[in-house]
Amino acid sequence: MAEMIPQLSAEQVRNIPSRAEARFYEACKEQLPTDVVVIYSSNWIYRKKNETRIQEGESDFTILFPWSGILAVEVKGGGVAIDATTGQWFSIDRNQQRNHIKNPFKQASDERHAMLDQISGNVGWRRWPGKRLTIGHAVVLPDLQDASPLVGPDRKKEFIGVGPDLKNLNVWTQRVMKFWRQEGEDELGAHGVQIVKEILCQSIEVQPALKSLVDDAEQQRIKLTANQTKVFRTIGGRRRATVSGGAGTGKTLLAVHRARALAERGLDVLLLCYNRPLADSLSMALNGIPGLHVMGYHQLCDLMVRQAQALGADVLKEAQDAYPSDSQQKLFDFQYPFALALAAEVVPHRYDAILVDEAQDFGDEYWMGLESFLRSSEESYFYVFIDENQRLYERSSTIPVKEAPFYLTNNCRNTAPIHELAYKYYRGDEVDAPDLHGPAVSWVDATSPAEQANNIIARLVLWVVRDGLKPVDISVLLAKESKNYAYELLADAAKNTSIKFKFSDHSSSSGILVETVSRFKGLESHAAVLWVGDEVVNEEKKETMYVGVTRAKSLLVVVGSYRTLKTLRGYATD
Repeated sequence: MAEMIPQLSAEQVRNIPSRAEARFYEACKEQLPTDVVVIYSSNWIYRKKNETRIQEGESDFTILFPWSGILAVEVKGGGVAIDATTGQWFSIDRNQQRNHIKNPFKQASDERHAMLDQISGNVGWRRWPGKRLTIGHAVVLPDLQDASPLVGPDRKKEFIGVGPDLKNLNVWTQRVMKFWRQEGEDELGAHGVQIVKEILCQSIEVQPALKSLVDDAEQQRIKLTANQTKVFRTIGGRRRATVSGGAGTGKTLLAVHRARALAERGLDVLLLCYNRPLADSLSMALNGIPGLHVMGYHQLCDLMVRQAQALGADVLKEAQDAYPSDSQQKLFDFQYPFALALAAEVVPHRYDAILVDEAQDFGDEYWMGLESFLRSSEESYFYVFIDENQRLYERSSTIPVKEAPFYLTNNCRNTAPIHELAYKYYRGDEVDAPDLHGPAVSWVDATSPAEQANNIIARLVLWVVRDGLKPVDISVLLAKESKNYAYELLADAAKNTSIKFKFSDHSSSSGILVETVSRFKGLESHAAVLWVGDEVVNEEKKETMYVGVTRAKSLLVVVGSYRTLKTLRGYATD
């Protein structure tokens, strides 16, 4: 009896939607030897040669033979037909009705190539002692009695299975693998089977870097979506990669997971982001992991400037001479980046891996010194995580990774109503809505800023007093000019209430945080009030709405003037 993954009960097998797949599952389980592993419905992700976009799909069955190699099997029920003129394939049901289907042999071939890409690209595969792997594909049509009519140039009889073959499946699989096996290929072996199981089947769990105390579910480990898991399997052992995705798709979680995994291998790892509050939060969450350094980009610049000064080189002064200006913006965007590049010539310290979160906020000048701190331009790891729609700072930036990005397409942060609103302000590849129900987004308008502040306090009182939310679960996010004036209005409106605030103070554990959208980018809150100013109606400010809305995980209230909210809601219905 073969090892089946997943191990389904008789009732679960009966409930498999495809009766053909259920029959094949039962045949594998009962007839194949105990040292054979059969994986049912394994997901895969694959980039075809000379194409930039990633293709997704799944293999009906993946069979691991220790005495041979790997077989990807596509199973189709009913009859089949091919239109020789168009090349279109059809399935034929019991009522003789024809339905369009994909070419099952091409599907099986794609699955074989994807499987090889997925396995060989994974760093764990290096533990396999062999040199060349046997990997093949097959198509099984349990409702047919004879494979001969299907034989063609790309459809060899040796790897077509029909009803009679299911009665002696062990003989059929040996015939298939004999067809695919070539001279010089090594047996997969029991050790190889175990490695492939780890690559294809091992669950990936990430301890959330940003903990919320809202309920028990938030304190449990967050399981990555299938899409995210597939992206990391596809990245495998690649030394350089860009991961792109919309807000809430888990880029920061994946960056944290990858950084932690590399550090646990004994590497010296730098996890970098633009936003200082996010860097501080991640640093606290990851504190104590040997070899893992977390900081904001300008923290890194300051650190390396001071180390260079200790070695007798005033690199910041050199940078200021090269870019003379007293502007704070000039300091951050030109002088510090140039000083970092100069420090690389003096400071000996190097990192085995650098991971950059929020890469969309990095200007071209930021990258020139950063790569110099890699220990090896070829062997060191360099990963970039990016969302072009969160580009709140107007900087031109060319990401120094030539390969096309890997895309995350599932929102795993926001409830469906918040996702629906946020992605009205989003431009880019489609991001799937989460399967998380929640209350509708509330829109509260008032004429003056003082009235708006009073409305915000009224909502906060309801959340804290009536609904029992803790202040740590709530944020007030400012998408408006003059934050200090907003601070004054909120403090004044809260005088005779139990509401206490912490203004831009992320270190305090008490009070409701009030912060600007730009400084809160990368962070998240269970409940949020988004206070928008009239300037946000500018078409160029849609990114601010997108970022602000996506910070709220479950509850969101948008507050502003009637005219502003009407315009923003109009954007959201375009």
